[in-house]
Amino acid sequence: MLTWSKRSKQVKRQPVSPSVVELEGPFTHELVHTRGLRLHAAVAGDPSHPLVVLLHGSFGGWFDFREVIAPLAAAGFHVAAVDARGYGMSDKPPATAADDLRTATGDIAGLIQALGHQDAAVVGADTGGTVAWMLATSYPERVRALVSVCAAHPTDMRRSAAARPWNYPWMIGRSLVSRIPALAMVGPPWIMDRVYQRNLTFNTAAEYHHTEAFAEILQLRQLASRIGNSRPAFIRNNRLLLSAVPARSLGDKVAAPTMLIEPPRRAWRHLSARSRARVRGFVEVRGMEGTKNLPHIEAPTAFADMVATFLRSTAPSP
Repeated sequence: MLTWSKRSKQVKRQPVSPSVVELEGPFTHELVHTRGLRLHAAVAGDPSHPLVVLLHGSFGGWFDFREVIAPLAAAGFHVAAVDARGYGMSDKPPATAADDLRTATGDIAGLIQALGHQDAAVVGADTGGTVAWMLATSYPERVRALVSVCAAHPTDMRRSAAARPWNYPWMIGRSLVSRIPALAMVGPPWIMDRVYQRNLTFNTAAEYHHTEAFAEILQLRQLASRIGNSRPAFIRNNRLLLSAVPARSLGDKVAAPTMLIEPPRRAWRHLSARSRARVRGFVEVRGMEGTKNLPHIEAPTAFADMVATFLRSTAPSP
């Protein structure tokens, strides 16, 4: 279990070093140079094996997948769990007007090549899933397979939220609140700690809430949120959920085999129909018993098994 000593409010207001998320485990920490910046990735597996890229959401970091990396590597994949631009141990360049979904997808397209591969199976949760969908439509040559974890293409998310807003109040709220510029610079630590706690509680199953694993990942997410200069990236990342895409790209389809992992809830059932329609090839919809919106955190071993089975079943014949 992660621990650190109690601190006064004065000390807690001080930013922490990115090294707080340099966790030990069956992986190595690498800084991957792409597009003029360094993206941190926790990497495992044989580089000659097919690449699997794991993309976290707004409230997480590479460590959301830390229990998934080794099982996927053991299953025969080269695995990279990535810190998004501005998060964790990745570079935190000054924000610009160009820091949008196109930037985020370009970062991952460049990272795939920088890791020595021409394509990858891309697994994305929350806004990491948003990026994964856009990568699959904007850079189809880079995406061998897509695994969407409680996520959707931003156009489909926008249309679903507009058609049935009562199904998506949390997503609409996140998108609206993240557009208040002042939030990028202010906010007492205890308020952000509470926001992180509520987000994790809402997105996980009730039986997970009283486990040691829940307390550990919450503590780690809260600590990572205090890394210096990471708040602007958090705000920008939340905006990706309902990002507008160019009109010429509204109808772009996904050619890669796709698996949608989502709970059997009303909001996802409605959105799933749009997601399936966006995939031109094979698409499979799966749920994981006992989990809600973060199965890679709630049941990492079962999640890794499900992903590995899907990727093996859709791999092209040699």
